[in-house]
Amino acid sequence: MVQIDIFKYLNEKSFKNGDVISSLITDLYKENKYSNILFIRTLTTGNWLDDLLLDNKKINRFLYYTDNIKISAKSHQSTKIIHSNDFENELQLLNKTFDLICIDSCHEYEISLRDLKIISLFLNETGIIISHDCFPWNKTVANPFFIKGSWCGETYIAFIEFALCNPNMFYTVLNIDTGIGIISKKQINYLSNLLDKSKQEHLLYLHKNSKDPYTYFVENSKDIINSYSP
Repeated sequence: MVQIDIFKYLNEKSFKNGDVISSLITDLYKENKYSNILFIRTLTTGNWLDDLLLDNKKINRFLYYTDNIKISAKSHQSTKIIHSNDFENELQLLNKTFDLICIDSCHEYEISLRDLKIISLFLNETGIIISHDCFPWNKTVANPFFIKGSWCGETYIAFIEFALCNPNMFYTVLNIDTGIGIISKKQINYLSNLLDKSKQEHLLYLHKNSKDPYTYFVENSKDIINSYSP
């Protein structure tokens, strides 16, 4: 059974560069000998995934681009570059489910939520999803629209809405390395589905009505999404 010692990673000091989430994924891979792994990134996110688990040539790697964000970007040589709209179809063509899915979405709310919904369909019964940028470190980087440089957007809100709509799965968010969100279909240590539905719904209300969901999230993240902080 998969176990995660989250306090090992909470004690890490790296910030905003993918080091801690990379360590978590590498350890999970080594300890559990996953055979089916999926990495998803975009033109503006997840370049750290390109340097991860280079010894495994069977990892399915995707980079998607959107119509409103078009920049040049280098990627791992095995990465398949696709349009965002083709994402689900490309996964269906693989005709398999995954033990480990690691995603660094485009951080706009609707796309992030869509991505979580899609990848959950391809997660096997004992699999784990690891999502980056689920705890922005300030309100500026939690901007809903793309900004150059450090940007977490509203992936954190999408993560919470996914949890609200899927209460039978288990969750945590580690408030390190821009926020590491973890999802599992099976209960493992430190993950929980005993979340405060009313606070989740209130955060989504604030988001919909542009009334500072970020501050409310920071003040209530433990109840909302089972967060852990150093």
